[in-house]
Amino acid sequence: MNAYLVSHNGLGDNLFMIGALRFLLTFYNNIYFLCKNKYYANVKEFFENSNIHCIPFDENNEYNEISYIIKSNYDANDILVCGPCHKSYLSSKITNPGLLHFKPIDKGYTIDYDTITSNMYNNLIENIYNDINLNLTYFYEYFYIPSTSISLEYYNYIKDYYIIFVQTTTSDNKKLNISNLIGKYLYDENTIIISNDENLYDIEIKSEEIEKKYHICNKIRSNSRVVYYNDIILNSNEIYIIDSCFTGIVLPYLKTNKLKTNKVRIIYREIVNEIELYTPPNISNGTKTT
Repeated sequence: MNAYLVSHNGLGDNLFMIGALRFLLTFYNNIYFLCKNKYYANVKEFFENSNIHCIPFDENNEYNEISYIIKSNYDANDILVCGPCHKSYLSSKITNPGLLHFKPIDKGYTIDYDTITSNMYNNLIENIYNDINLNLTYFYEYFYIPSTSISLEYYNYIKDYYIIFVQTTTSDNKKLNISNLIGKYLYDENTIIISNDENLYDIEIKSEEIEKKYHICNKIRSNSRVVYYNDIILNSNEIYIIDSCFTGIVLPYLKTNKLKTNKVRIIYREIVNEIELYTPPNISNGTKTT
């Protein structure tokens, strides 16, 4: 038995669905996950070597394309529809007896961490999971991104440094102020700051070490696949991100204690101008223990 799943279609939303898709695969032979053409190269690598298959659609004709794909496959497959933007014109159809009778476990996880709360997200992630009879336990505990040869290669470039990972810019161009971090760490020879958004090192500065870091950062940024940051994030000594797509990686790893560090800040984009980033104290990740 197979299923098609459609949810919100931002890159961060695709990351939010990883836990759900991996759990649902315990009920289905194959799951077909709809994603925008522009994210297809990224998203398919979330599920490498699994029976979760990405089905790309033209984002310029989103609703018509999704409607056509779902209706063309409706009769022979289960259909799982998450989130309010598609429920207005599509309905879920679940015939899998195991899923129909499944009773989810709730371990009391929350979205809350640092400056972000469920309310700031309008309970988006929880509501998406509730639409398919799941909860945040499955968002967190079934989250997994495979380490790729490139992800490991990029980490190996920098593994001997004290690693700081930052994501500074949202899709709507909100910007995280990292001037304090740059002042403290940029010219520390033992530290490297990796940003997916920009190369923070200036090739014009006549320093062999700065030039080396510049070329490392350029190499890592030259291919923008999200999964290629996976091993860097897992092994960073400090992490500072704005609440954009990388929240969908950092938060699950943080809440399930898979990160090397507890020095993690996630800054809600609407208060970004109020925050001055220094090295943080260890912040409780809010995980419930059972």
